Amino acid sequence: MKVLIVDDDESHAELTQERLQQKGFSVDCAFSAEECLEKVSISTYDAIVTDYSMPRISGLELLDELTKRGIDTPVIITTGFGDEKTVVQAMKRGAYDYIVKEPDLGHLDLLPFVLKDARSKYLLQKENERLMAELIAKSKQLEELNLKLTELSITDELTRIYNYRFFQLMLEKEWDRAERYKRELSCILFDIDNFKRINDLYGHPVGDKILRELAELISRSVRQSDYLARYGGEEFVMLLPDSNLRNSLKIAEKLRKLIEDHPFYHAEETLRLTISLGVTSNEMPEVKSTSALMELVDKALYKAKRDGKNCVRFISSKKSSS
Repeated sequence: MKVLIVDDDESHAELTQERLQQKGFSVDCAFSAEECLEKVSISTYDAIVTDYSMPRISGLELLDELTKRGIDTPVIITTGFGDEKTVVQAMKRGAYDYIVKEPDLGHLDLLPFVLKDARSKYLLQKENERLMAELIAKSKQLEELNLKLTELSITDELTRIYNYRFFQLMLEKEWDRAERYKRELSCILFDIDNFKRINDLYGHPVGDKILRELAELISRSVRQSDYLARYGGEEFVMLLPDSNLRNSLKIAEKLRKLIEDHPFYHAEETLRLTISLGVTSNEMPEVKSTSALMELVDKALYKAKRDGKNCVRFISSKKSSS
């Protein structure tokens, strides 16, 4: 164990050095705080033993300077009798321990034990810091993993938008919210017209590419509060909180036009696609539950298909329109 003794009393410093060397310690001496700072800048020590009362820079000021320089070597302060306030200040400012100088030099017999104890405390502190840093890093990794797992559990693997399972959860949540606060809630169900023909002519990899591109295109065109999910196959569904039927019909028409005007490329060929959309809302008197909402929007999509595709339709007990 390598120790630095800091004491302006050279004879006491050298005597301390001799006693510690007899106990197997490697010991250097510095006869001022300035010399101590010079030595620690070029050498590493396991502990520093410094006298409290020194000219120009006291032991406490030396302790502060070491801390300021980022040197965390354990420091032990030596004081005279009656310096209890000094001891308290030293411990508050980061000293590991203290020793009271005795006239009969009995404190020199105690010093090796204090040094070993300070070294043990230091190593334990460093190990705790290492374990804490490791724990924080692992906690962050676990948090990131949990976020990723959560994302995977709610995301459609192919299109990277919400999956059917998550849509069902959000449907129940938003339905309850709409019922509680008397808010509007609309739903748009749509699919790609003649998509089977795309798969038959160009193969499923091309079909998958189109599904991904279409999902990304529509994702950029919806409100942040809306839920866009893959309903299954080439069918997609949107839940629109706080959107009435009139507004949702406008949104559906905007999406229809967006897809109709968008060129999908395969090799050197440009593919033109259209979508059919069904729309409904909790404004409809027959929509008394989430199942009724989904049943009605499914009928609206079926009507859009039956009416020639590439159109928007809604159904109610009173009227139907595009």
